[in-house]
Amino acid sequence: RVWPMYGVYDVYYIFIFVVALALVYFARTKVKKSEDQTVVTEEFKRFQRSYVVIFLIITAADWMQGPYLYALYDNYGHSTHMIGRLFMLGFGTAGLCSTFVGSLADKYGRKKMCQAFCVLLMLSCITKHSKSFSVLALGRILGGASTSILLSSFESWMVHQHLFLNYPERWMRNTFSIVVSGTGVVAMVSGLFATFLASTFGHVAPFDCALILLLFGLALLTRAWPENFGDSEISVLQTLENAYETIRGDSSIMLLGMSQAFFEAGMYIFVVMWTPTLDGSSSTPVSHGWVFSTFMLCIILGGTLYKQYLALGGTVEKLMLFACAAATISLAIPVLVQDHTIQFMSFCLFETCVGVFWPSASSLRSMYFPEETRASVMATIRVPQNFLIMGVLAVTGQIGHRMVLFMSFLFVASSVVCQWYFIRWTAGESDVIDELGILSDNIDSVGVKEADEIENKTSEGDQEEAV
Repeated sequence: RVWPMYGVYDVYYIFIFVVALALVYFARTKVKKSEDQTVVTEEFKRFQRSYVVIFLIITAADWMQGPYLYALYDNYGHSTHMIGRLFMLGFGTAGLCSTFVGSLADKYGRKKMCQAFCVLLMLSCITKHSKSFSVLALGRILGGASTSILLSSFESWMVHQHLFLNYPERWMRNTFSIVVSGTGVVAMVSGLFATFLASTFGHVAPFDCALILLLFGLALLTRAWPENFGDSEISVLQTLENAYETIRGDSSIMLLGMSQAFFEAGMYIFVVMWTPTLDGSSSTPVSHGWVFSTFMLCIILGGTLYKQYLALGGTVEKLMLFACAAATISLAIPVLVQDHTIQFMSFCLFETCVGVFWPSASSLRSMYFPEETRASVMATIRVPQNFLIMGVLAVTGQIGHRMVLFMSFLFVASSVVCQWYFIRWTAGESDVIDELGILSDNIDSVGVKEADEIENKTSEGDQEEAV
């Protein structure tokens, strides 16, 4: 369908988009009224802008390619089976590279790895001009390697620089929230612009535009970002071993990593499955562009809810648990119900949970992952995640869409269990019960006697003993 011609079926999806837009506007207005007016320095604002602007330019290049990657392969005449192999090759490369990309970043510099991301993804864009399966496979290998860098080195650079400049850690949450909301806006605009380019100039045009954005982002990154390292005194192999020992030796890091890996595995499977699921439950054509844009608005809404919740005094650990639980429910609904509207609404709920998950996960990593091996630990945790995704994609053509979506549900449900045990490990079971607002008469009765003793000591003026 030639852009921007719309059919009568688009009206339904445009209406849902407008409703989501109104919800985002309302939520952001409430945040501005209720959040505490934290005073930040002009120096921090410059640092924050230098990271956020460059990161969003680079991610815009990544989002520009997503909507038309499958369409490009299909336009070149490759079968669905061969296209599936290309995608598996990308995820497999990302999983393999995750074993050493973080170590290279900690050893030789995170800025250098971010520059390498731009170069690798530019080369991947160039391969899209060839119809040869071998050349396209090389492009997927380059794209998979760049993805492993995007998911670890950029965040590690920002967190290290933030702490190095002695900014308060609470300011970092604001940066994460801006990144998530900005990513939603960038993804939405990039998708619509890619549609215009593909319809006007052909399926390769979005990749050429992404190449230009990457060149621009690389130039800005090279000029504006200083270099920083993890533990640069040890070898790459030793860095990898230290990351493994860090994960194995600290149950909180292992549980947090497992929680995030399971959630992201379910999320990436959802990215593949939402299109055939909605197509299968609708008797009329689905406006994928408007559906995608609505999903991006839901991510922005989730980032806004994250900021609102913290402004009201909530904890990131609790919010992360609730987001994973809500996401689990949202994926269970389309497995059980085949109504198109209900499935669409449940997917919107899931994307809202993703908008909450991203800044929450980033905040928790900055709090619990050690600075000297941060990039290595993040990359190592994503190794099993990528192989989980590959395993599901390998059987996608052999089992039904509902079964694949059910596997996504199982992964996200597993993240709830891991996050629950993570909170128990870090805060103690009794603290978790209090934190979640679950009252227990038995616990109250056990504490009555001690509470009376403390009250008596307080009334006698012995404050230190009472405390």
